[in-house]
Amino acid sequence: MLKRITSTKFSQVKLAQTLHKKSTRDQESLFIVEGAKELELAVDNGVQLHSIFIHEEHPLVKSSSKPFNKVCDEVEDGSIFHVTDRVFQSMCYRSSSRIVAIAHKHDVRLEDFEVAEDAFLVICSGIEKPGNLGAVMRSADAVGAHAVIVESPVLDVFNPNVVRASIGTLFAVPVILSDFEILLPWLEQHGIAVIATSPDTDTNYSDYVFPERLAIVVGSEAHGLEQRWFQVAKDVVSIPQHGQADSLNAAMSATIVMYEVLRQRNQS
Repeated sequence: MLKRITSTKFSQVKLAQTLHKKSTRDQESLFIVEGAKELELAVDNGVQLHSIFIHEEHPLVKSSSKPFNKVCDEVEDGSIFHVTDRVFQSMCYRSSSRIVAIAHKHDVRLEDFEVAEDAFLVICSGIEKPGNLGAVMRSADAVGAHAVIVESPVLDVFNPNVVRASIGTLFAVPVILSDFEILLPWLEQHGIAVIATSPDTDTNYSDYVFPERLAIVVGSEAHGLEQRWFQVAKDVVSIPQHGQADSLNAAMSATIVMYEVLRQRNQS
């Protein structure tokens, strides 16, 4: 039997509300996940759930499903609640999800990451928009990249908008936070070639033969990559454009290059 909550002052609800702030997410090492599919991906990939809140009009309040039962089994102390619309709206970013959870942060450390023989990494440097970062994670999962590394992050990877844009692939692909000074020696140690992206080069990405071990580096939407990445890159590739726009957004650029890597690997 699910416990019904009608007050926005309930302690668990108040906790969920405060997790809209990065400072609270950092302090509590918790974050918000919205949507049934996202929760299933989280549980499938070992994320621990603190509590779940289900909108009172969600069908799961009156019935059950095997995937959802599996999710519920992973919740601490059976902290599963069904809540009124007013309570739900006070916690969530997108009301259409009808299900929201508090989850424990899961950290992947660079030094613990096992590098594959054909390592395929994506490095995000200075990406400022949560939607773009989440979309890069989604594409990285789709092409089978081994990890997304967020270098010197300027936004929180557990921002609800990042989680939402990733449609839960934040849990499926290892996401590693690192600083440039630590990351560069690690890449060199493991023989991973840095491939930078820029519109200011003549090397078309589709003509370039990507190395076996590589890290594609994508920069910010407004300023592109910092010069230090071009100084250490093995090569720099560009995506040709024939319209009036002077650039693509970061997620789109990353996706195009990632799929070219996948295409070449499928043909080899």
